[in-house]
Order: sequence, then C-alpha cells, then structure tokens
Amino acid sequence: MAETDSQPIAENEQVKELLALLKDNNTPGYEEFSKLIEHVTGMEQRLSEATEELKAVRQEMQGLQNHSLKDALQKSCKAMETNISAMRHHLSELKDQIINGCRNILTDFRERGAVALNGITQFLHVRPVLESIQSAAEKSIQVSNRAVARIDAFSTEYHEMGRHLKNMGRAIQGKPAETDAKENGKVARVFKGAFKVEGALISSINRNAKWALNTLARLEQTAERRPSVLEAMREQAAKTGSAKKPPAPSHDKESR
Repeated sequence: MAETDSQPIAENEQVKELLALLKDNNTPGYEEFSKLIEHVTGMEQRLSEATEELKAVRQEMQGLQNHSLKDALQKSCKAMETNISAMRHHLSELKDQIINGCRNILTDFRERGAVALNGITQFLHVRPVLESIQSAAEKSIQVSNRAVARIDAFSTEYHEMGRHLKNMGRAIQGKPAETDAKENGKVARVFKGAFKVEGALISSINRNAKWALNTLARLEQTAERRPSVLEAMREQAAKTGSAKKPPAPSHDKESR
C-alpha cells in the first residue's frame, strides 16, 4: 500500500505496459483509459500540493495573536485535514483498484492473447471510489469558503471597531468622522489568500474526479460498441496465422 501511495500511477509498470498493449492492438477504450490515468495523475499532484499548503497554513497560524480568529481557523484546518485524509484514502484505493485491474488483464493477455484486452471494461467498477473523492473534495471546498467568509467577517469587525475608536479621538479634536473602514489588514490578507489557494487546489481535484467520471461514461459507451468475444478471437487467430484464410474485408472492418 505504501509503495502504491508514493509512486505516481503513471509510473507504475503494469499501467504503462497495459497502455502500450492497448495502443499497439488498437483496442477500443485505449483513449478513455489513457485519459483516466491522466485525471488520476492530476488528482495526485493537486492533493500533494493541497497537503503541503495546509501544513504551511498550520505553521503560519501558530504566530496568530487573535485567539478568536485563531480558534475559528484551527477548526477550519481540522475539517479540511479530515477531508484531505479521506481523499488520500480514496485515491489510494482507486490506484490499487486500477493497478490490480491492469495486473489481471496482463495475466489474462499472456494466456489468451488480445481478446483479454476487452477486460478493460472492468475499470467501470472504480466509479464508487471516484464519487467518494468528489464528495470529499466538495466538502473541503465548502470548508475553505466558510474560512474565507470568517476571515472577512473578522476583518470587517476588527476594522470597524478601530474606526469607531479613531473617530472618538477625531470628535474630541473637532475633526469629521471617517465613514469608510480600512482595507483588510496584512494578517487577514495572508490567511484569506492561503485558504483561497487551498480551495483552488481542492477544486482542481474535484474537476479531475468529475472528468474521470465522464471518461468512465465514455468507456462504458465504447464497451457497448466493442467487438464480441467471438469476433475478437477470430481477429486474433487471423493475426497469429492460425486461421486458414484471412477474414473478408467487410468482416474485418466490422470486427474493428
């Protein structure tokens, strides 16, 4: 499990071998499977970046003096950590399922030849874990948005209070009151920016999960149109020369 987690899925030997076989055999579903790996890679990269960004926010928060804001942001960080942990778990599960599927197809390929490549449809079964990743990402996005809203509310309240105190002094001096609150302070801007970055990274994970689900839908459509097992076996027999004569052009075209 640890090796699967640490190794990018695109670098896995079984995944690379199956992709090469699908491409070489012009197997229906190759493009969709290739896209699926691409989307999983995108999720891997963004999740790693989101994890590091959240660690940086945690460290920066240690020096925060306002306890009210600090407590609120710590709760937001905790909620995001929970969702990121869930995404990491589901992503690991997804990678395991894909790699095991590749391994099974490759084993079958060595026994039965190209007809085994029709087994690519088994990757349709990863839909539930992709939906779990998407669900955790959506929850994390909501947490990020709430954190930004909390920072805005704190900043507005803080500067409104400061403006009132300053206007009391201006009134004593006979000066007109200021009507506009000051722009958000440096601390608020730093944390607001950090949570926005975190939200953007999680949104990217969510998009990749959505794209992967769409890719599975296309793979399902491809599977419905793929050649029958009998036709695939005939085509394989023709390629290996075991058939006495090649199939008629019209039949060969249909089998593709």
